[in-house]
Amino acid sequence: MYNRKHKLAFKILALCMLMGVGFKDMGVFVKSFALINDQATEITFEKEEKVTVAKEGSDSYQVLKDGTYYSIPKNVMIRTTRSTDRYTVEDATLMYKEADSKSQVVKEIQPGEELVMASYDDRFGYFITAESFHIGHVSMDRTVRKTTENISYGMSNITRVLTNGENTLVLVKGEAVSVKNFQNGQYEIVDENMVSYFIEETAVTLFRTLEEASRAAERGSGAAIEKILDAAHREIGKPYVYAAAGPNAYDCSGFTYYLFRTELGITIPRTSYSQGSAGVKVEKSQLVPGDLVFFNTTGRGISHVGLYIGDGNMIHASSGKRQVRIDNINSGYYSQRYVTGRRVIN
Repeated sequence: MYNRKHKLAFKILALCMLMGVGFKDMGVFVKSFALINDQATEITFEKEEKVTVAKEGSDSYQVLKDGTYYSIPKNVMIRTTRSTDRYTVEDATLMYKEADSKSQVVKEIQPGEELVMASYDDRFGYFITAESFHIGHVSMDRTVRKTTENISYGMSNITRVLTNGENTLVLVKGEAVSVKNFQNGQYEIVDENMVSYFIEETAVTLFRTLEEASRAAERGSGAAIEKILDAAHREIGKPYVYAAAGPNAYDCSGFTYYLFRTELGITIPRTSYSQGSAGVKVEKSQLVPGDLVFFNTTGRGISHVGLYIGDGNMIHASSGKRQVRIDNINSGYYSQRYVTGRRVIN
């Protein structure tokens, strides 16, 4: 037991030592960038140019180009891969007790077997086998360092619902987005399940510092909007029943009342007229997904409500069609009867 604990402690120490080990990851520029080098020569990096990333700081990357390292601000490029502490071998390789191929053999490392690096020199690395905790030296030219996809962060410049098959991602202007790649003038962004979505380059501004990213991550209305939109879509097709508030049937205000209460724990008034005073007023041109939209369908003031889902559409319990459905608020019928919008999710 003591020996195993000792090896575990050594492994933890080795992971700490890795902070001093260099890496060579990849990055890509999201816009053209020029700088002046020590010889007073202008060096230009083109948009979508791929580079080797040698180091990352809080507000910059150190990249390699034509044998020279340059400091690049974080808001002009993203790092697309991140080296891990894990290595492997492609062919059966010997692990030695010393950094010498003539020393005692500790173990034969098999292809795919993981190694954790503690230190290295020009020829040998000092490794721990991830499963069996064998410790020894392996020739560096026999190893392959494992990398993983890296996530960078930016700010959304738009409010929009993105789709990928049955998956949806709600972008809220001013909130943080997770950026995976940049190519063909588009950002590849991902949700918390690493599902990818593509969006035009003007929709995202990369953060310049880790502090900016941290502050933006604290604003989280996007997750709440996404949750209530997902729930609303699941209810499509359920019947309209006067005075019903779910879960099997709804009237218009019963539908929105049910969604906010069950999905977000927010209690809004029960009737459409009273819901017209919930939250804060929003101009029609400023509507974002998750807002409530109200209509005068009787000639006597607010009498109908729906949940705005973007692109001019709402999900609502329609008394005319007798079911929960999607309709456009800018269509002839609803456009003529539109009264106001209210924002409950902040």
